[in-house]
Amino acid sequence: MRLIHYNFNKLSLFAIMPLALTLSADAVPLIISNSSFEDPDTGSGTFSGATNSAPAGWTVYNTGATNTERYFGVWNPSTTSTFVDGAPTGANVGVVFLQNTTNIAEAGLSQTLGDTLQLNTTYTLTVEVGNFADDNSSDSFNFNGFPDYRIDLMTVNNPTPLASDNNTLTPAEGIFETSIVSFTTGSSHTDAGQALAIRLVNLNGAGIEVNFDDVRLDASPVPEPSTAALLLGAVGLICAGLRRNRIS
Repeated sequence: MRLIHYNFNKLSLFAIMPLALTLSADAVPLIISNSSFEDPDTGSGTFSGATNSAPAGWTVYNTGATNTERYFGVWNPSTTSTFVDGAPTGANVGVVFLQNTTNIAEAGLSQTLGDTLQLNTTYTLTVEVGNFADDNSSDSFNFNGFPDYRIDLMTVNNPTPLASDNNTLTPAEGIFETSIVSFTTGSSHTDAGQALAIRLVNLNGAGIEVNFDDVRLDASPVPEPSTAALLLGAVGLICAGLRRNRIS
């Protein structure tokens, strides 16, 4: 038995590397405006918002809801005990505050992105979801409890989400947890080419406020099945050649 030839091994490695890279394309982060709710700049322990106006880059979802009191904006938890570890990213967190006495209606924040739905692509939407803890700084509202949430990945002209996280997390008082929504397109999709959209929803259950932060959306190209099979077959032939050369 003789040793493997150095030149064959070197050339084979150079052949395998681009194929492997093609099969595992890196995720590309898509641009989300004001993704960590740092605009507007807000002082420690301060809320900045309005009854029917969203933070920069976002719009209010379900503007027709008849919530008795509803506020959308940003909250800077620094110097307060509303969140154990403060904001997950930056200084502020997004706020969707709903309080009802007669009507129950969900509402939230939404954003249409500059990117469109592409075929053969995996989309991964990641959002930090927080449960605001009552720190007894206000006598007007009782923040105990959690009103539940939903995270939607959508296209702008279709009211039915591509994928959602419908309240799978139950963050404790003063805690953020990470929501992950994933969706993969195939070789065709009725919404291909439409602008992508994100929706962050307070379901208005037994509580008042849901907070959101660090909204991220990544896109990863996925080879079509025929292309992937061809590439894997080429890798297999190279590996078989290596084995035969090793034992010759």
